[in-house]
Amino acid sequence: MSVEAGTQDDRADASHPAVERALTMLRSGGHRITGARHAVIETLATIDGHPSAEQLSEQVRTLHPTVHRATVYRTLETLAALGVVTQVHLAGNATTYHLAGDATGHHHLHASCRVCGRIIDLPSDLLDPITRRLAEERDFALDPPHIALSGTCHTCQ
Repeated sequence: MSVEAGTQDDRADASHPAVERALTMLRSGGHRITGARHAVIETLATIDGHPSAEQLSEQVRTLHPTVHRATVYRTLETLAALGVVTQVHLAGNATTYHLAGDATGHHHLHASCRVCGRIIDLPSDLLDPITRRLAEERDFALDPPHIALSGTCHTCQ
């Protein structure tokens, strides 16, 4: 698919660099910038934390009332498949979302508190020794950005 240059949906929010980086990622891959994609990217770039799909949908619809909830969910799946959005799988089958490190310039891993549910950003290289060891000894490619380490935060201890 090619980008539809010059459409209203193709205009990036220049006030937030992560939005432009994410849209550039889509353009460079030959993917369209739809209104829903722009709305989801813009919302992820400006929302705090790691929202669930439902939380993100509510925020998108606050800013862009014409974007339907189901469209937000489908758009998240597409943007995750394209590498623009990272899905973080938490204990209990919950999933949260954020712009991928290539879009934000901030690659990181996650830890999730079992008590309060808080998600803590961790350094991106924290699991590098484990990732290398699994690759060498078990021929297994770990994908750390998509999981959250489970534990108890300092406040809940």
